[in-house]
Amino acid sequence: MSTKLDDKGPLYELEARLEAKKAELRDLATMGTVITSIHEIESVLSVVMDMAVRLVNGEVGIILLEEEGELKAKTSWGVSDEFVKSLKYHDEDSLVSYCYDNRTTVILSEADLQREQDPSMTSLICAPIKTSQTCYGVMVIINKADGGSFADEDREILEMSLSFVAVAIDNSLLIDDKLARQKIDQEIAIARQIQETMLPADIEHLPGADIGAVYYPAREVGGDFYDVIKIDESRFIVIIGDVSNKGIPAALVMSAASGIIRATVASDPAIEVASLASKLNDTLAEHIIKEREMFVTLFFSRFDLETGMLTYCNAGHLPGLFYSVQSGTVCELATGGTIVGQFLGSPFKQGVQKVTAGDRLFLFTDGLTEATNAGNVLYGRERVEEVFKAQIEMAPQEFCVKVKGFVDLFTMGAPEDSQDDFTLLQVKVK
Repeated sequence: MSTKLDDKGPLYELEARLEAKKAELRDLATMGTVITSIHEIESVLSVVMDMAVRLVNGEVGIILLEEEGELKAKTSWGVSDEFVKSLKYHDEDSLVSYCYDNRTTVILSEADLQREQDPSMTSLICAPIKTSQTCYGVMVIINKADGGSFADEDREILEMSLSFVAVAIDNSLLIDDKLARQKIDQEIAIARQIQETMLPADIEHLPGADIGAVYYPAREVGGDFYDVIKIDESRFIVIIGDVSNKGIPAALVMSAASGIIRATVASDPAIEVASLASKLNDTLAEHIIKEREMFVTLFFSRFDLETGMLTYCNAGHLPGLFYSVQSGTVCELATGGTIVGQFLGSPFKQGVQKVTAGDRLFLFTDGLTEATNAGNVLYGRERVEEVFKAQIEMAPQEFCVKVKGFVDLFTMGAPEDSQDDFTLLQVKVK
């Protein structure tokens, strides 16, 4: 009878070890399922701290993650990050830094530990939290609850546990990145919608003039805008502008500028363009634009076909090009002032130009003149003027579209990110 029990003893012991191993595997499987289903890193770390310490029968532990080039404590049980960071490996290296930099697990027994740092320490295991490509941090567990030392079996369990953590961090970062991209896409859609509502829908049927305009954003949202405001059957205002910034902030400033201009003209239809520029500048500078980096350049022009006069104000923008049918020449309309929205009380002047049937005004933003070819050569103002002269008989809308084709040919082979959005607008007096 005694012999049979002795014979069964090793078998029972093996079965017990197998059951223990099954329990560990079940715990690991549960851990993997739980951890990889959680998308908040803080929650993941709290769960894994509890499970990992229990799986290796540890006493206290801490998880440190890399942030801005430094390992920072994220969750801890019974041990401080200052103490853990003070632990040395081979009497020189920081233990946690060594483990993180080399992506390797370190086990220290009582004989390996510096007893003067903490006499209560009898064993320690430090393991990296890593994937095949990235190391996110380390976990340190100190002392076995039963007083023994950590072994290779504990290493395997902990490394497997932390592989789940690394995958969870990967997933969390991917989700955060996706949400960030969705937020950006949403902001871009809003900005684009704001921009589209600002651009006038019907500008070709003003009495006494043919007007063509095109807007070509280099990206989803640009900083350009234009407007045509009819006052009566013989008078109208044409404006082109460029906000220095992009995205939602620029779209909001553009919307505000457009609203201020239209409200000002509605309240005072006879307002001169220099006064219009001044009022817009002071309102933007005092109430709307708060950043030094953001400003608006604008070209204001007011046509009075009954008197045959064009008044204009160039507020920090590229001068307009005016073609006189009588002289067959092109001149620049540069009179005006500084940029709009930065300097309260800035003075603005206006210029006057006589207009007759057949005269044309060509306005554009700097995305046209600053378009570059594969050799990094600018399209330039001289080339713009040459095109304007060469295509002077073309209808305004057809001309604007044609110029876009010229620019496309010129910039062929140049990097896409080197191109800016640009707007073209031409007025022909009938």
